Amino acid sequence: MNRKLVVSILLLFVFSPLTLAQYTVENIELAVYEDGYVKVTQIITPDEYTVVVDVPLIGGNVKGLMVRDENNEPLLYKLNNSILFIYFENVTNILVTYYTPDLTSKDGPLWSINLTSEVPVTIVFPENAVIVGLNSVPLKIDKNKLIMPPGNISVSYVIERNPSSATLGTEVESNPPSPPQQGVQQETNTKWFFYAIPILAILIAGGYLLIKKQLSESSTSKFSLPLTREEFQKKIEGMDLSRDEMRVLLYLYDRGGKAPQAEMKKMLNIPKTTAWRMFKRLEERGLIRVYKKKRENWVELLF
Repeated sequence: MNRKLVVSILLLFVFSPLTLAQYTVENIELAVYEDGYVKVTQIITPDEYTVVVDVPLIGGNVKGLMVRDENNEPLLYKLNNSILFIYFENVTNILVTYYTPDLTSKDGPLWSINLTSEVPVTIVFPENAVIVGLNSVPLKIDKNKLIMPPGNISVSYVIERNPSSATLGTEVESNPPSPPQQGVQQETNTKWFFYAIPILAILIAGGYLLIKKQLSESSTSKFSLPLTREEFQKKIEGMDLSRDEMRVLLYLYDRGGKAPQAEMKKMLNIPKTTAWRMFKRLEERGLIRVYKKKRENWVELLF
């Protein structure tokens, strides 16, 4: 880290700007523990030329805060109330992890987790948790893991408590099951079936919505190119383009006319700022279009 950057970071620490550069939240995952604590994991991608971002944390009571880059190297940060200021240089992704009890609440045996998010949130519950209420249809359900859509998220659950294995084992060996014990077992099975009904309904509804979305995307994703590859290559060779610019255009042609910007940067194997300037030049010449799709930038060929 050069001396100029160190001075800039120190000045940022002192003056803490109110409005900083933008970033994209790529992923949020919540791991819920039986005592109500939640481990929050966020992956964010800063915009081009950004050296500092301000990230609002989910919850004010934060413990075990860690901020690292894509190589698992620690980054400089400053926590001001619930705003996390992160300082960096040449970073692609930032991983933020911490623990907080502020997302859950308890009313008798019933727990609930509540938050608001602009991106889908993955929630991992304890293995002995039983979900009893949802305010919206999950995007995906996998055992004790839910992927909830953006917006207001509210999930209610209970923690099943089992007797200790040692005591239970002694009782089973000395006394065969009696009719009352069989009744208790039947009641437990009925309770689990009752819990399973809303889960099955959610799975069916979620599967229908997912299939509908995939069919809709597949029907609108066709892209036809008017020129053959040889004609296209001959045409761009007559333009005043650099070798890397021609590689970009040919790569887009081979991908059907569009591709994720991050994928193309990796293909070019050049510095991020150099790639950004090249995409800008091609866009200004009307050869490509850079647009946002979900949470990532895409590049589209315009002829």
